[in-house]
Amino acid sequence: HTQTREDAGDADDADADARGRERAMDRRASASVGWSSSGVSARDFTADDFDVKRWINERTRGMVRDDAGARGGDLGVGASGWGVERALADVELKVQLLGEDLSMSLEERSREGVQRVPKALEEISSVERAVDRLYEEVRGIVVRLDDVEAESRTSVEALRQLDAAKTRMESAKETLQEANGLADLMAGIDSVFASGNIRSMSEALSRMKRGLAVVGEVPEFADGQDKVDAFEHKLEGIVRPALVTALESQNSTAARELRDVLRATGRDGALESTYAETRVTTRMLKEWKTRERDIAASASDNGASKHQNNVRLIEEFLKYCSDAIRSEITWCLATFPEDAAVLIPVSWCSLHATLESAMTDKLSTLPSTLLAPVRRAFETYVDEVGSALTKLANDSPSKAKADVVKGAIYDALMATVEPFIAVEQRYGEFELNTLRTELDAVVNIPEARSIATSDDLGSVAHNVLATLPKAIDIMSAAVNRCMEVTSGVETMSCIHAIESAMEHYVDLIALVLRDLREAAGLIDSNAASLKPNVTAAGEEFIRGSMSLLELLEAVPLAVLDFESKLRGKVLEIRKALRPALDGGAEFRESSKARSLIGLSVTAHASRSRKLCVFLDKVADAAAKHSLDSSIVPVGAEHMNALARSVEKFVYDALLGRVSLELKGIAKSEMWTAKPVESAYKLPTFSAYPQERVTNAGEYLLSLPQHLDNAHEETADGESKPAVASEAWIARIAEASADLLLKEVQSIRSLTEQGAAQLAADLEYFSNIVAALALAPPDALVAWRVCVGTPSGDYGTFARGTKSKSIDARVVNAVAAI
Repeated sequence: HTQTREDAGDADDADADARGRERAMDRRASASVGWSSSGVSARDFTADDFDVKRWINERTRGMVRDDAGARGGDLGVGASGWGVERALADVELKVQLLGEDLSMSLEERSREGVQRVPKALEEISSVERAVDRLYEEVRGIVVRLDDVEAESRTSVEALRQLDAAKTRMESAKETLQEANGLADLMAGIDSVFASGNIRSMSEALSRMKRGLAVVGEVPEFADGQDKVDAFEHKLEGIVRPALVTALESQNSTAARELRDVLRATGRDGALESTYAETRVTTRMLKEWKTRERDIAASASDNGASKHQNNVRLIEEFLKYCSDAIRSEITWCLATFPEDAAVLIPVSWCSLHATLESAMTDKLSTLPSTLLAPVRRAFETYVDEVGSALTKLANDSPSKAKADVVKGAIYDALMATVEPFIAVEQRYGEFELNTLRTELDAVVNIPEARSIATSDDLGSVAHNVLATLPKAIDIMSAAVNRCMEVTSGVETMSCIHAIESAMEHYVDLIALVLRDLREAAGLIDSNAASLKPNVTAAGEEFIRGSMSLLELLEAVPLAVLDFESKLRGKVLEIRKALRPALDGGAEFRESSKARSLIGLSVTAHASRSRKLCVFLDKVADAAAKHSLDSSIVPVGAEHMNALARSVEKFVYDALLGRVSLELKGIAKSEMWTAKPVESAYKLPTFSAYPQERVTNAGEYLLSLPQHLDNAHEETADGESKPAVASEAWIARIAEASADLLLKEVQSIRSLTEQGAAQLAADLEYFSNIVAALALAPPDALVAWRVCVGTPSGDYGTFARGTKSKSIDARVVNAVAAI
């Protein structure tokens, strides 16, 4: 180390000498050009961006200025040239001297570095030798430690065997003592119980249990455990009446002593059941029955009043229970501070398990409109009970495990809300009953059975139209009730109820349309044949039936608007229920997990998962602004069916006269008629359309006048067409042509005279259809051409039909008849 410090000192001295030589060199360079204001230093060349030209120009410029000043400002051409040359020479000299000094300094430092290398090598060798010596010393220490450990291990093993033998000897001693005492104790246990001293009984049973545990399976005491169980049961029967008396009289000292007796014999469950039955269940059940009798005595025969009384009974009783639990906690903490955290939840669980059936029956009779205040009462009650039990668990010095206390609190809260959750699960059923009742009241149109004029039919049509917004409002109110009664957990049940209500509404409107059909005498256009003595509705019902088309236009708009509002409500429900449905750790640890929503979601996990999937599906569709999937697909289909039923009613009303005239015309004897034979040569006349065909045609020609007169008044008193009459006229004309074509295709035989008559009928009707629609059907035109061809020329005509674009099937059908 001393040598190292000397070397370091030598190095410092060498650095100092080098710095001195550098300063001397700078002074020498300055002295050689003493007239210059600046010298050359090694630092000028150390910059990374050093530029040789710029550096020379700067040095030369300064020297030339200084030389000019020394010569009195004479800077002629000769002087300027001489000054630059002189400056360059001086700079060159300085750089040369600086280079020589640097070379000398480098040489000296190299020599010093070479001189220090042997010393460094020697020091490295010295350190290596010291490391080797240290390694040998450590290895020797490890070897000695291994030797000591082997010797100690042998000694420790001997001590362990000795201790094990001692322990077994002590255990054998205790077993012998317990066996000796147990035999005496089992022989005298009957006398202990005969004494009537409860404490002595408890101590004797405790010693017997300890003795049996120590002795184990010994043939002499094979029936010992059965005897202990029998005497424990007997002791419980002795203690329970005394404990009931102590609890009823609020004798805390006696209750604690009896509690200790039960605990000593392992009968903790007897304490919990006795406490729950005596302190809580019996007393609260008596209060429930008293209030129930009072309500029943004051109730009237009115159903609504009875429902209100049941709501009031539940609200008031839950408030009474909320006050009772606080006072019970106070007494239990003073009497059983170590057991209160379990006794109170177990007692409340027992109470509500006993009352569950009675409460559920009361709630099941309520309509869905009265369940909202009941839910609020349960929510308040659950919050208060949950807060009281949680505070009790945190404040009481309970000996029970935290999981046991937590489980007891959860069971108590679940038993508390079980009656409402049971009713909540049937919410869809209750809601559907409410919806059906309200819809029955709205869709009540008895005058539909007795219409006599078009105005009567129009009035009924407007009444039917007025039921649509009312029905939509009723269904919207159902969603709001679902949020109030179930907080949205029964959203899917509510939607199913709404879809069933839509079906019920459609059925009610269908009954009205059926009554209108019967009263107006409409003919079903789909019927294969007419009923005997049937008559078509007169033209006076046309305008009234067209009024129903307003319902046809209003239904899809109403359903679309309802689905939009329903989707918004569902998104609100999703936002409110999302924490409970996710069930994260933060929610489980919060007080919301003990709320009615949290308990309801937890109680029915499968339903909650389905609800979560449904809500996410609606949210995804809303985020994508997708209207492809309906939120009430079944209900929307029923409403579409209603629109089709209304359309069919109007269709049959407009087509009824045509159906009456044309249906059955295929069976007319006119198609097989033959010319009347006469002895005289009578002139022949062209066939004219028969009366039934002309009646149908004249009716069709009158439709534009009837439909153009069907107007309705707007809000500002003006009138507007009730429907697009041109589209309906064309549709009825085409339907009439199809109806006639169907009858023609049913004709089985044609004579020449029948064919001429049919050709006249078809030509007339084709002209009527062409006047009302774009063009008559091609098949009708083909039939007219085919039957209008004389039978003698039909073969030639048939062979040339391909060029005339006439359907070959029609040609063959006419040829067959």
